Amino acid sequence: MRVRPLYVFVASACSLLLLLPMAAGAQDLSVAASVNATEVGDQEALTLTVTINGSDGTGVKVPDPPETEGLALVQRTPGTRRNVSIVNGRVTQSFGFSWVLRPISEGRARILPMDITVGTDTLRTEPIEITVVPQSQRPARRPSSQDPFSLFQQPAPDPEPPPAPSDRDIFIQVVPASATVWQHEQLVVDYQLFFREGIQLRQSRLTDSWDANGFWREEMDVDTRPVPRTAIRNGLRYNVITLKRAAVFPTRSGSLTIDPLRIESEAMLPFGRRDPFQSLFSMRSRFTPIELASPEVAITAKPLPGGAPEHFSGAVGTFRMDAGLNRSRVQTGDGITLRIVIEGEGNLATLGAPEIDLPASLEVLGPTSSVRLDRTGSRVSGQKIFEWILIPRARGSYTIPPIEFSWFDPTTAQYETQSSGTLAITAEGDPTGATSPRARPNGLPVGDVAPPLLQTEQWHRVSDRAPLHSKSLTWILLVVPLLVWGGTWIMEVRRKQFTADSALVRRRLAHPVSRKHLSRAHELLDSDDIASFYEELDRALTGFIGNRLNVSETGLTRGQLAGLLTDNSIPHPETARIISFLELCDRGRFAPAGHTDADREEALADASTLIVMLNERWSS
Repeated sequence: MRVRPLYVFVASACSLLLLLPMAAGAQDLSVAASVNATEVGDQEALTLTVTINGSDGTGVKVPDPPETEGLALVQRTPGTRRNVSIVNGRVTQSFGFSWVLRPISEGRARILPMDITVGTDTLRTEPIEITVVPQSQRPARRPSSQDPFSLFQQPAPDPEPPPAPSDRDIFIQVVPASATVWQHEQLVVDYQLFFREGIQLRQSRLTDSWDANGFWREEMDVDTRPVPRTAIRNGLRYNVITLKRAAVFPTRSGSLTIDPLRIESEAMLPFGRRDPFQSLFSMRSRFTPIELASPEVAITAKPLPGGAPEHFSGAVGTFRMDAGLNRSRVQTGDGITLRIVIEGEGNLATLGAPEIDLPASLEVLGPTSSVRLDRTGSRVSGQKIFEWILIPRARGSYTIPPIEFSWFDPTTAQYETQSSGTLAITAEGDPTGATSPRARPNGLPVGDVAPPLLQTEQWHRVSDRAPLHSKSLTWILLVVPLLVWGGTWIMEVRRKQFTADSALVRRRLAHPVSRKHLSRAHELLDSDDIASFYEELDRALTGFIGNRLNVSETGLTRGQLAGLLTDNSIPHPETARIISFLELCDRGRFAPAGHTDADREEALADASTLIVMLNERWSS
């Protein structure tokens, strides 16, 4: 028989993957160029990759080789690849073309922009700057192999541990919306983590309390399990996630500084990170502790311009006001609610109540305030509600003049004012009359005394009826809910106990699980499936041991099992008997010939006896 070469199988598998029909979701068409390193030695090779995202492959033309300054092409025909990924149920795919370049001399080199044609669209990549240094300044690298069998060869051992990520491999970038804002204006600050492909992070945490002196701040919501997006920085491809987002409001004018965001984490930089296949198959990787800090953010807060309206109290943003009464007619002495709602984007949390001009004959309670903020968007928005309780103490009509609210709009750099309409209240009734329904201090309305009862035909003597406490239904209605509550409480305590104590759960399951396997073995006693019979006996005994001792019985050798039994108070003769029985099960599973029905009946009895013996030992 003729054996096909291994590379034929590899090529066939790759071809099948490329031919699989993938239904890609609608994406925006984009193109990006990246290199594996922006600083190379004068004897090193450089890989340029152009990636096309958002295309299903139709109309993608092979680009012409890149034009360069200070670099030479190793081959003109590019390597191609296709990548398909599924994120949140959405299928996306990308196409890539790569060339290998070599530096001509030390110094600065440059890859010029490339025109990429996809159907009727032509996209252009960004230029990439390369620094070429003497090879002696670069660490030795393993040369890339073109041998198709090299993927399946055992890599040579590393003389040194893998290097820790550098500040070019992973860093925090802070993105303020603007460096200059007005005093009290909302400024959104994003902290984004950039890390190279292949780097893995775990146990990330803040090292100190992030602070912004001179600012009022509101924390905004970010995804706790973000899906990294791809970005190109200085010609290198990075994965990007948002660590933190906050809205800050400068409380004073002048130059202000936002402290760096500092985190501690553990990063794994796979060995041979420049070679994706070596990163995939190499197991010589480990996590290295790292500390990261973002740069300080310098903000200039401009003082608000002059000419503020009379009713301006420091509101900066875009707002809308709504004022009204919950009712316009009320009985004298009753309360009526005046509500003012201010909503929009800005410093809602620090807003004070608008000034209102109320008649002197109205008793005023308040104001009270509440804030509802929405932190899920790109800016903090919401509403602030002010409420007053107005109590007219005399009958008549009351007029509340228009209420004005003023704010500074940073987008137009102008003051804005909104005014409500005139609000009218009508108080009716006499505050001291019996017709007034207002409440007394004890909570009862006036006129709450009922007239005397003159008809006695429907009256019954109390002594003619049995007292309530002597009826059985009364005690049933009292006791049954208590019993139900007590049973529910006990079940909840037991459920929490089982959830917190896995060893207890496994001990409780030891007998049911072993009985299930013994029952299955008894069913197989009269069948011809001898191997399955002995497998059930083996699982019954080893499963009972693993559950009672809270250890994983899977993969234990007979020697390890014997040591485990000895360490848990099982005498040597009984341990030897258990090991001998398990070896009998192994012979029955892998060499079933020669095991008679009598042998199997004896083995089933021995398994039950050994389980009972172990239970007695460990129960005592």
